[in-house]
Amino acid sequence: MASYRDELEELKFSQEEKTELTRRMAAGRAETRERRMRLPYRGLVAGVAVVSLLLGAAGAASLAGVSPAFRTFFGITDQVQAEQLGAQQLDLVFDDQRGSGASITVKEVVKDQEKVYVLMDFTAPEGTVLPVPEETADGRNFWLGEEEGDCSAAFYGDEDCTQRVDPRSWSWGFRAVEDSDTTDGVIPMMLQITSDETLPEEAAWLRVTHLANLWVLENGEETRVLEGMDFELVIPIETTAEIYSFEGRCGVALNGTTLATVENLTISPVSVAMDLVIPDGEDYDEAFAQQGPWRMYVLLEDGTEVQTRFEKGSGVQDTFCDAEGNAFFRADHVRFELESPIDVARIKDIVFVGDNSQLYEEGKEDAVIYFAFSPHAFRNETYWNTVNSQWKQQ
Repeated sequence: MASYRDELEELKFSQEEKTELTRRMAAGRAETRERRMRLPYRGLVAGVAVVSLLLGAAGAASLAGVSPAFRTFFGITDQVQAEQLGAQQLDLVFDDQRGSGASITVKEVVKDQEKVYVLMDFTAPEGTVLPVPEETADGRNFWLGEEEGDCSAAFYGDEDCTQRVDPRSWSWGFRAVEDSDTTDGVIPMMLQITSDETLPEEAAWLRVTHLANLWVLENGEETRVLEGMDFELVIPIETTAEIYSFEGRCGVALNGTTLATVENLTISPVSVAMDLVIPDGEDYDEAFAQQGPWRMYVLLEDGTEVQTRFEKGSGVQDTFCDAEGNAFFRADHVRFELESPIDVARIKDIVFVGDNSQLYEEGKEDAVIYFAFSPHAFRNETYWNTVNSQWKQQ
């Protein structure tokens, strides 16, 4: 822990704060895990085939292509990026259990370390006339909602949904997807599940229950188009995308001004996620209000800069206090969504603008640099020695 104690000195923690912070960082960090697809591809296809038979679904799983909707959503411009996404193509059909004639077809699924994206088509009962929805800032112009608050989403380790493996907290909702034909009674939409921490490794199935109402934003009002339905979706959510977790931590100057410590770093082809350990929550919040969101990009070995979009988890992850209730520090979980999928093996650096971005700017050789994406700060023997194409050559 000697190197980390040096970081604590630079970040101006008190001795009491440093002792508590060091204790927390050392606890439960003995193992680094690579999160890959746990079933071989052939086994995954067989598993989905069973689901198809049970639910009357047509088709099978495939990784041959990525839909235009996902290509647009993830900023995919070529086939190499599409392959990095690790999407499952499914054709699972779920009928309304109350016999309305409506159905939901799950088309495609993407999962990374803490987020699941489910692309689906909602087919209205024959003869239903659907309104033309308004455009909204978040794209949610059609969505499916609950009946009396009973709608829920949960993660499971088995197809029968008997082994529940939920993360500590998560949220979910629908986003609109571009519709090429607004008259066919079929509404494409995307269900997003977002965890405030890394999803349990065992989370291989997603179950969504009691989807009862179809909503639309019309003339500025939330309008219920269809009601009284009852859908239960059971969806395989394995992924072939490579996801890596790292032990260790490193200081960072967010936007070049606000000091924090990065820990629990995870990387996928579409995001970089981490906890930010914050010595003074009030100062941090004030800085974020004035300077946020924090800026960061991923630098690839060929010089490409892949920009990101900052996302903060819902609420404060953890606050640690002494016996009198005085806060030592705070830990917020944050996520940086990449503008397009990357090959995680070709990362040269994770660059925080205003901090280690100065390494790549002329005339900044003597600048103070806090953050370093390296095996010295973030440990994962497999990633550095056999995966990352730049480091394994050193």
